[in-house]
Parts: sequence; structure tokens; C-alpha cells
Amino acid sequence: MADVAERVAAVRARLRELAGTRAVRLMAVTKTQSRARALEAVAAGVDLLGENRIQEIRAKWGTEPPPVPLHLIGHLQTNKVKYAIEYCQAIDSVDGGGVAAALEARLARLGRDPLPVMVEVNPGREPQKTGLFPEQVRPLLERGGEWPHLRFVGLMAVLPRPRDRGTEEARRIRRLMQETGELWRMSRAEGWPWAPLGDLSMGMSGDWEWAVEAGATMIRLGEALFGPRGSPGGTAGNAGNGGRV
Repeated sequence: MADVAERVAAVRARLRELAGTRAVRLMAVTKTQSRARALEAVAAGVDLLGENRIQEIRAKWGTEPPPVPLHLIGHLQTNKVKYAIEYCQAIDSVDGGGVAAALEARLARLGRDPLPVMVEVNPGREPQKTGLFPEQVRPLLERGGEWPHLRFVGLMAVLPRPRDRGTEEARRIRRLMQETGELWRMSRAEGWPWAPLGDLSMGMSGDWEWAVEAGATMIRLGEALFGPRGSPGGTAGNAGNGGRV
């Protein structure tokens, strides 16, 4: 069975084939992984760690932070904002003015420098998932002046899970990725308020190659690095808002 280092190396090699000289950062999604397993991924060369739940972040990283930036990629409840700011170097799941305002209030109270955040986008309009619909992204960014302690740095897309790569649903997901890539490029080309958005975080273990082809600058991988859930050393439980990671 391949270990974490071998899987990271395989992903890196495939990234070079797909992206060429274009930089694509690799985030290891460490939800349900032990601290030791997460640090294996860091030692193997991942750029970032992503966690879904504040409670798990506090348990895993509360005494000593990881040696690479830790991003919150799961839904952030406003009553957990103080912990998110304490433990995370970036919040990738800002999905509306409410959480933006809560982050702003806490950061201002602490006198903190602006915190990097991403706008979470729900391109598939799935009702069970959080995130803004594509047409709601610009209106949120136009309110950026209300939150001077937030630095909008990108979009994080949460897409439907491809169950079979040859189906019409899979083709639809690829189209959604292309459309999200176009939205991100438009934000940069048209000089949207509080842009440019430097990053497009898109693609998980079942579809990351498509995401890179659509322009992603960051991919979020769990199973592809740690093995299938339920396997020895693999993840356990479900993958939360983002589906299969």
C-alpha cells in the first residue's frame, strides 16, 4: 500500500504534467486524521493543511500549530469565530455578510492585521451545502469596505461529487468547474471591488485533475493522500460540506 509520501509525490508529478510551470498549491485535508498523519503529509511536502471543524482543530492543533499554514475550509458558525481566528491562518469558507461581520468585529477588537479569507461558492446550487451562488459573489465583494480587517484573496468552490467519471453528471461537474474558472478570471480582468482574487481553490480527490485544467490554483485532497476512508490509515467518517475530499 502506498504511503503518504508516495501519494504526495504521485500527485505532484501529475500536477507538473497538467499545470506545467503554473503554480498549483496542494492542501492536505486532514479532517479525522491524527496529528501524526497530518504531519506526515507536511513532511512529504504539502503546502497547506485544511480542517473542517473548529472542535477538531482545537483538539489537534491547540497546543502546537502545524509548520505550514492551517486553513478552515468547513462552515464557520459565528459563535466559533474567536477560535477560528486563534488557530487558523486563513478562512476559506466565508459564505455571507453575517460571518464576514462576525470576523470583522473580532479582528477589530483584537487589533489584528487583515485576515486572508476566501468566498465560498456553491456552483451546483446544492441546497444541502453552504456557499454563495455564482451571481452572489460580486455583491458580497462590493461590501468589502465594511470589513477592513478581512483581505479577500480568492474563491473556494464546493462542487457536487462525481460518482462516475463517464456520466452526464460528471460532464456537468466539469462544466461547472469551467464556469467557476471563468468567474474567477472575470473578477481579475474586470477589477472587481476588493480584488484581485489571487486564488481559486477547487478540486478534491475525485476531480482535482479537472479542476486544474479549469484553472485552479489550489486543490484540496484527503483520500488521494491518506487512502480511502475505512482503509488502514485512511480517513473515517463523512467528508462534511465539501463531499469527498
